[in-house]
Formats: sequence, C-alpha cells, structure tokens
Amino acid sequence: MAVRTEPLGVGIVGIGWCAAQHITAFNHNPHAEVRLLCGRDEGRVRASLTRSKVEAPAARITTRFDDLLESPDIDIIAIATPNHLHAAQAVAAARAGKHILLEKPTALNAEELAAIHEAVAAAGVRTIVSFELRYNPYIRFVRWLRESGRLGVIHFARVQYLSRILDWYAGWEWCRTRQGGGSHLLAAGCHAVDAIRWLSGQEPVEASAYHARITPGYEWPTTIVANLRLSGGALGHVTSSTDFQLPYTFSVELMGHLASVRDTLIAWNDEPVDLEELRAANPIPEVRLVPADYGTAGHAIRIEAPMPDTADVSHHPFQGEIDELVDAVRHDRETHLNVFDAEKTMAVCLAADQSAMAGGMPVAIATDQGEMR
Repeated sequence: MAVRTEPLGVGIVGIGWCAAQHITAFNHNPHAEVRLLCGRDEGRVRASLTRSKVEAPAARITTRFDDLLESPDIDIIAIATPNHLHAAQAVAAARAGKHILLEKPTALNAEELAAIHEAVAAAGVRTIVSFELRYNPYIRFVRWLRESGRLGVIHFARVQYLSRILDWYAGWEWCRTRQGGGSHLLAAGCHAVDAIRWLSGQEPVEASAYHARITPGYEWPTTIVANLRLSGGALGHVTSSTDFQLPYTFSVELMGHLASVRDTLIAWNDEPVDLEELRAANPIPEVRLVPADYGTAGHAIRIEAPMPDTADVSHHPFQGEIDELVDAVRHDRETHLNVFDAEKTMAVCLAADQSAMAGGMPVAIATDQGEMR
C-alpha cells in the first residue's frame, strides 16, 4: 500500500478555543497544512487567532461551511463548532469524502449518532473524536496497569468530571442551553464516561442515574451521578458536575483484586506491588513512580505525571490525537478513537440522561457488549 507523501490539506470550522489548539497541533505535524478556516465573520476569525497567539499563514478564511466541503485541496475537516452543529457537519463532511476530526460530543441524540455512523461507514473516511484525554500520560499509564494485569480483575471503576463552568467560558451562551449543550454529560462529563470505558476495558451495559439543578443560568441539570453495570462484571460510577466549590477535578479510581489506583496512588492490601519491577516495566516516559504512604494505614506508590487537572484546553494533549488522525489518513487505516468507538461513549451518556429524567430507572445501553481491546 502506497503511503501518501504530499501534505494533507486541513480545513477547520468554528474558530475558537479548541480550534486554536487544532491549528497548533496541525502546524506541528509535517504531513499536514491548515488551508481553510471557516467562521461566522472574517474579522472574528482573525481576532480569535490573534487572541490565541496562533498563526495559519497558508490558510484562506471563509464564512461558508460549503467551501470546506467543495474545496479539492481540503482532505481533513476539523469540526469545533457549538455542540448542536457537530452531527450535521460531520455527516456533510463524510458525504463530501473528507476525513474528520470531530469535537465532543459527537451528537446530542440517538438519531444524530445513527446518521453519523451511516454516513461515515458509507464514505469510508477516517475519523477521530476529541476524547483527547486518552493521550494524557497519566491516563495512558493507568490503562497500561490494567492491561498488564498488575491490578488483576477489575471489580470497580469510578471517574469524576467536576468543573465550575460559568460565564468565564467563551461558549457559555450556547453551552448552557438544552439546544446547544444538551446536558452536563453531553457537554462535559462525556470525558469521564469515555475514560471509564478506556481504563476499565469494559463496556457499560446498563445505567441508573440521578441529577440535580443547583447552579443558576443553565437550562439543564448541573450535576448527574450515574451507576453503571459493566460488561466484565464490574460496577462503575460517573459523576459530572459544575456545582462544586473546588478547582477542576478529574478523579480516577480503578480497583482490581490485586491492586487499586486512586488518583495518583497505587495501593494494595495483601501482596505489595514491587516498585522497582514497576519502574523497569513502565512504558510511559512521562511517568515517574515514587514510594508513598496510603494515609496512616499502609504503603503505596505515587504516580507523578502530567495530570488531567485543568479545564484549559491549551493543556490538553491534542497533538497525539491529531498526529494519529494524520497518520491514519496517510496509511489508510482506522484510528483507535473513531466515531464508531465514540458512539459507545455517547450512548452511555444518553442512557444515563434518560435514566435521570425517569427518576433513576435503569436503562439498557444499546452498544456492542464485551471487552474493549
């Protein structure tokens, strides 16, 4: 199979906070060139680039999304518009034969998920979805711990997405609405849902959830807690909230029959984890492992690594995501985080929201059951 050698042309729609990081990452990839930027107003596009201190010297500016679809020099379309536009734009991009970088959430309802699935499958284009925390060194390390068998059989997993999002956020006016944001899980906590799938290696098959509306200004409930039954027999829990008085928190717990991870601590009870062996085997160079205590009750190992501990997208690992998409297009292969995989994350969010609306009634999740690779 021939590998494409000429640079891939990139078009980006929705030139705001996330798009600035897309541009930066594409600029750092030698096989891609940002050629077309699409926004509602050319002046606002230029102002956004200036404010974000990013440049796209080869890029034209347009106010027509159709220009991205019709331009023969555009191979990849990055969609970073408000949430309610994602699905229709992704479907149009696929039908135009464009490869797609799609910001989360991919869709706000089951019908939109199905439309994306059908359009991408029919077109055969390559896609990637911005659950970019999968590229975070800490998240990669915890997943490796589970995959390597060092945690044993996973019995429980919990991920919490807690972020006090108010009108400081540039997308506040549309995100806080039902039409634009959808729900807290769809707009934000879907990162936690994706992480619980990715880290546990098990697919949620049933959700039972409750929600509450606390912070004013939102059209949807601002906290949701969801209990999940996972395909491998484990129990799962996700909290997604904007209501708590604390800094941005992305909290991870993964508990197996041999050892457990609670945020930055690896802990055990019966058989201690061998620190030197773990250091020698650790495949993530950004991770450092040091001895620690678990409260006053025992010993532990502390994970020192860049953490998913800020809502600022400039600190999120977009480079890994975009490098994977570019490589997948060049080599005509799938990404590990395509719209079909992300559809499973979104289906969990929709089921949890449905359960919460019904007062906690369990809702089956319509995704393929089984273990993740």
